[in-house]
Amino acid sequence: MTPAAVEMRTVRFGYGPVPVIDGADLVIEPGKLVVLTGPNGSGKSTLLKLAVGLITPSSGVVRVLGRPPSDPGVRRQIGYAPQGSPGRTVLPVSVIEVVGAGITPMKPLISRFGPEDRQRVDRALDSVGLNDLSRECIFELSGGQQQRAFLARALVGDPPLLLLDEPTTGIDRAFRPQLVTELRRRADAGSTVVVVSHDPEDFHPVVDRILALEDGVVRDISHDEYHEARP
Repeated sequence: MTPAAVEMRTVRFGYGPVPVIDGADLVIEPGKLVVLTGPNGSGKSTLLKLAVGLITPSSGVVRVLGRPPSDPGVRRQIGYAPQGSPGRTVLPVSVIEVVGAGITPMKPLISRFGPEDRQRVDRALDSVGLNDLSRECIFELSGGQQQRAFLARALVGDPPLLLLDEPTTGIDRAFRPQLVTELRRRADAGSTVVVVSHDPEDFHPVVDRILALEDGVVRDISHDEYHEARP
């Protein structure tokens, strides 16, 4: 039996005495495109961090692809794009180097970066509209462009699980349908795609599930429920 892509059982987590996630139960099956929405500060990014293994729940169980997210083998199968751009470093790193780094965890240590890898990088850059900026230093780009580069890094290795925090941030509204189509294609090919979005409208035509996180609890909602709840 194929394990769930993401499974959480009575998960609780807080950055202080008040829990952000409070007894959350969640099962996401493989090959689904899922949007996670909810009010600002409701814990959407926290939920992704729990799935990636960046933080550990104070109680409850988290499993990703059937194993704990702390398992190094599991981490190599996750493409993760956090919200926001990284801090500046003293190293002049190009966009193509940042995106290419997403392939490294999928390859044996002694493998070299070959022509097929370069094609993967080109396709990932094309999917976020950054081909023309591939040789630019990542820290010379705008915050939105940096966000797109780190989204491409998550996409490039074709991982079985994609966890994307506000991936349409910094992407022109006219270009968003191309990205949404690419994420739908990956789900149809068997990958699981979980997207945090404050506005699921971008994904309305193609999403399999909308999950709402509020008061620390996750629940499925319909498109109609989402629209009714909007201010």
